[in-house]
Amino acid sequence: MTDSGIFLGSGASMTFVPEVDFYFQPETTSTTQIQFLQSTLAQFQLVDNMYVGCTIDWYDNGVYTSSHTVTSNDNDTFTITPATGTAVVIAEDSFVLRGYGAPCPAPDSDDDGTGKTRLHADNWLGLVETAAFPNIEVEMKQLNLSLGGTRNFTHQYKGIETASGGNLALMCNQVTWLYYALGKCAEITPASTSTSNHPTNYHTGTNAHKLYIDDGATATSHIDEGPFIHRVNAVGSAGASVHIVPPINPLVESAPQTNFDNITYPVAATGGYITYKFTESNSDYLPSFALEYSLSKLAGAVSTHYQSENHASAEDLNFVRVARGNRVNTLTMTANENEELKMTMDLNTRAVTGIPQTMATGTGYESRGGLHSDENSSLFNFTSEPTHLEPFFFSDGSISIFGQEFLKITNFTLTINNNLQDKRFVGVGNKSIKDGIPAQRNYEIAITAMVTDDKLFTELLNQDENNVASESIDLVFTKDSGESLTMAFDDYFTTANTWTVPDDKGPITVEATLMPRTLTNCTTITHWVLQG
Repeated sequence: MTDSGIFLGSGASMTFVPEVDFYFQPETTSTTQIQFLQSTLAQFQLVDNMYVGCTIDWYDNGVYTSSHTVTSNDNDTFTITPATGTAVVIAEDSFVLRGYGAPCPAPDSDDDGTGKTRLHADNWLGLVETAAFPNIEVEMKQLNLSLGGTRNFTHQYKGIETASGGNLALMCNQVTWLYYALGKCAEITPASTSTSNHPTNYHTGTNAHKLYIDDGATATSHIDEGPFIHRVNAVGSAGASVHIVPPINPLVESAPQTNFDNITYPVAATGGYITYKFTESNSDYLPSFALEYSLSKLAGAVSTHYQSENHASAEDLNFVRVARGNRVNTLTMTANENEELKMTMDLNTRAVTGIPQTMATGTGYESRGGLHSDENSSLFNFTSEPTHLEPFFFSDGSISIFGQEFLKITNFTLTINNNLQDKRFVGVGNKSIKDGIPAQRNYEIAITAMVTDDKLFTELLNQDENNVASESIDLVFTKDSGESLTMAFDDYFTTANTWTVPDDKGPITVEATLMPRTLTNCTTITHWVLQG
């Protein structure tokens, strides 16, 4: 039966899903299938075929051995290619599901492997102004096969599938999205940490402490770029069970994991913020994230909103898609006169995957990490603190160029372009899977300013690159709460000047473009917990 009701925007919800490396030990000894160790990770149920095309690394007794591509998965088992050279040893081996295109799973609703499947999708996106979810374009092939008898095509079939068009436009109450454009987190400095109540094992935390930080200091941490924050999810009956998401690498340290300190949640009243330092990644690695897009007709009880079951009638009421492997192709940050600091991101998406009506566990799926329509305030990183919700404003910023502060700038735009290239590889086993490979990175800064001197014009004619440390391009935004953004660029040219002749005899303005080569500093102090 088909429900004739129309999906409305009032029932649309888009949330953030971290794509992070997921560590686990095996249950099976097969060379072509890898199953989660059920004694520890049975509650992490997977969405069927959500991880096709993802990479799994095999560590034999702690030593990297080989990488494999996921060709299919059910609720707890990956089928891979090529096969491992030998059967894995349960007591010694471990695996890493690499984050790119792999939305982080969360414990199921019952915390025992029998409840509704969830992704780690209860994360707020922030102050979204507009959002465009990626769409799928399918290549059509039509052939005549050299056969006559009709003017119509004789045969047609579908070719590759491409996900494109993803875009997020936000008012910046926080700017940690810069991490996804730059590619590397070099430092995470919490305002306060506790060295007590360490994780009891690699997948279980404590109720009293909800965040753990891995500084990547141990040789077996496998952290590619910078420190990493693990979050504790409370699930099950009245939140009685607490699981670390994603699980800690079981090879890092035996329980209790004393190198994992507890982070105190940022609170505006105490100023307990987290400081992040982002830098440029110069490898083929660029972090990614997933977006979960849920449509609900909001019919029936609140507890069933955003909940899918294993039959078509429920799918008529709840429709869920997941865009995975989103990398930031271009990020544009704009500060216009009398407006908020805004950020727009054009996304390169690996694939868009639907939630199957029938899954291996037979229990259905809960979007938004199990949060219902009346629980928006419970989304992770959502806060009722006015100072946290308030965006940075144009008036909160200062810009220095050529070693002097420009007080007469009316518009500022920073563009970071990663020039991602779409590539497809043999052996993935799915027409929808592609990779977005970073190519040449470039920065562009555009300003509009009232003219006070001829400095911009003389720099336009200057043939020497400005690389004097004291004359870097400095961008600073600060809230009254103490949250801030500091960026510095070096090695730059002035490439364009456009001077106005106003008809109203008003101020003379100039539109200038600067092209830096190097980012020397990107530091933000924020309430936002970045899990990626």
